[in-house]
Amino acid sequence: MPKHLLVATLAVIASTAAPARAQQAQNPLPANVRQWMESEQVQRWARLIQAGDSLFNQGSCTRCHREGGIGGERAPNLTDAQWDHSDGSLEGIRETIFWGVRRKDFKDPKRPFEMNPTGGMNLSWDEVRALAAYVWSLSNGNYLPQRR
Repeated sequence: MPKHLLVATLAVIASTAAPARAQQAQNPLPANVRQWMESEQVQRWARLIQAGDSLFNQGSCTRCHREGGIGGERAPNLTDAQWDHSDGSLEGIRETIFWGVRRKDFKDPKRPFEMNPTGGMNLSWDEVRALAAYVWSLSNGNYLPQRR
């Protein structure tokens, strides 16, 4: 190929590739991942986690589990894979939040306080679901939970 045609061809390729590279730089995720992240299911899950985050960190949960659920002497850590009062599933966490934990059920007898149902807050079922989604996400990331 003559040099001037090669230069012209490369210029055309560069001019058409530049916008694609710029768009990819702004949104580096593959199209299928972007599509999944923008799906209604993922968006609904993200809203649940966000609502649960507000309930957890502005409600009574932080008194014992501390901010971010890191636990302490009053209550267990919620950010690891060890679960004292449920199997760690989303459904198990919902049940624990809804029913609370009585002293007779404590795995660690040194804990000073029981967990009241719904953490002592007056929560609707939707708020319990949101709080459970947030607590589940603390140890599992923002992934979608698998249904049993």
